Amino acid sequence: MLPILPFVAWVAIVTSVVLLAALFALGELSPRALAILIAWCGAAAYGQFFGSSSAVSAAGLALQTLLAVYLILRWRLAQ
Repeated sequence: MLPILPFVAWVAIVTSVVLLAALFALGELSPRALAILIAWCGAAAYGQFFGSSSAVSAAGLALQTLLAVYLILRWRLAQ
């Protein structure tokens, strides 16, 4: 990661966690859907931050970004 922007790796995971909490609080997610999305978030974060290679880390970041985009779209379409 570039030392100029050290926080960029955390943007997707913070966005995902905040949107998961907000959507659950608004009643837009069932407990089953919440469990699946939390598992997705956890697996992506583990791959992103603890991956043994750069390919695993990149895949984790891609999955985390995909989850954040999915949650943003779900939130926007629910309104």
